[in-house]
Amino acid sequence: MKTTKTKSKLATTIFSGLFAAIMASSVYGQDFHQGYPANTKSVQNLYDEMDMQRATQAYMWSFPAVSFQSMYEGSKAEGLNYGDMIIADDYANSNSLFLTANTTTIYAQSNFTLKDGPVVIDVPNARFVGMVDDYWQRSLTDIGLAGPDKGKGAKYFFVPPAYTGEIPSEGYIVIQATQNSHNFMIRGLVDNGDVGAAVASMKKTKVYPYAERASPKPNSFVSLTDAKIDTLPHVGLEYWQRLSNFINDNPVEERDRFFMASLKFLGIEKGKPFNPDARQKKILLEGAQLGDAMARATLFAPRIEGAQVWEGRSWKWAVLLKPDQRGENYEQIDERLHWFYGAIYMTPAMALRGPGPGSQYIQTFVDSKHNWLDGANSYKLTIPANVPAKDFWSITLYDSETRSLVQNKSTQPAVSSYDKLKVNADGSVDLYFAPKAPKGFESNWIETLPKKGFFVWLRAYHPTEGLFDGSWKLSDVERVK
Repeated sequence: MKTTKTKSKLATTIFSGLFAAIMASSVYGQDFHQGYPANTKSVQNLYDEMDMQRATQAYMWSFPAVSFQSMYEGSKAEGLNYGDMIIADDYANSNSLFLTANTTTIYAQSNFTLKDGPVVIDVPNARFVGMVDDYWQRSLTDIGLAGPDKGKGAKYFFVPPAYTGEIPSEGYIVIQATQNSHNFMIRGLVDNGDVGAAVASMKKTKVYPYAERASPKPNSFVSLTDAKIDTLPHVGLEYWQRLSNFINDNPVEERDRFFMASLKFLGIEKGKPFNPDARQKKILLEGAQLGDAMARATLFAPRIEGAQVWEGRSWKWAVLLKPDQRGENYEQIDERLHWFYGAIYMTPAMALRGPGPGSQYIQTFVDSKHNWLDGANSYKLTIPANVPAKDFWSITLYDSETRSLVQNKSTQPAVSSYDKLKVNADGSVDLYFAPKAPKGFESNWIETLPKKGFFVWLRAYHPTEGLFDGSWKLSDVERVK
């Protein structure tokens, strides 16, 4: 016992001496004296670091909500109000900035709020699919063919959080919401190349407050084909202003209360305007820049389990989160950031990893030598025969800076199986990504831009088993002369 006590006393003496030595000098560059911060400057430096770390984490946590808030603000800048719709009536092009927009389908989107009461979405009897997400980009319901109406049309009644008013007993599909701010998107199905019919059916959709049901105002439609709308959540004070707007428009969820506590010291607090002082502005800008850099790493080099599509290939699954964004014992904050930093919208069908109706997305950011894809270089991608997509497939290039469509001269940064592509004797297709078209392969070429990085998406519509069982594989993008 005596020996044990002696050793214990010696260990305590050594530890106390080491701790005193540290506290007498510095920790993380801050001076200490007898365990106290040495001076007022040391205290302030530590608080500045604390708040910057919190701003960085808040940026990554809030990205899905600020992304949808940015879609609303971008639409509002073009004169669209709640319920008005942006419609890609002649397919989308790269004039506007949307995260991983799609150029191969006809679609429309709109924003609505439950802040002033219930809202109705009147869906026509038509061939389209759609979804409604809150601003955390969690699915409330599918609509159209994939929704409860099964494409036969219905009126959806969206109930605000804590609502105690009238709820109709019949004639509506009732959906309870937990947030006020929502976005919905519909995608028209083009039959026999009749784009006009798909657009006309989509324009029959109506969005209006339940209080105006007797005489709803007509919704406006703005063509995305001709517009130049910026919906990106840009890094800067604008990002935090939009986060403040979202917080003030919506109830705080229990899971997010710790983040709300952190934001108070950054000038963002529910019920108060966003008016940061000079110190807070500096920290918010630094935090957003670092958070954005971390978000890029999360997207372009994911460390999330299950990201790899095929062993030994660079292709990654684009969707790695669950529709409710919840793991077994945690919230899927990294999985959520990975998807929503590069894309928008979520529905249960998008998260299914198997054959059937819907679509699957895979992406790559590097060439066969594991170098980032560079718009100044020339590349070839061979699409093997018998692509496992029952409906059709497409390849789209996105700007690695904006994660939006590559803004090339043609404004068409995609090809699909609908196009008249040059096909090899074995049924495969060679695609080229380069500043200039290779002779004889102009139809198989997507223009890239020097000094601009890009990445590649494969979309498989109604994927079949070959995409999942390894019987069909894409090679890596190969750099060529």
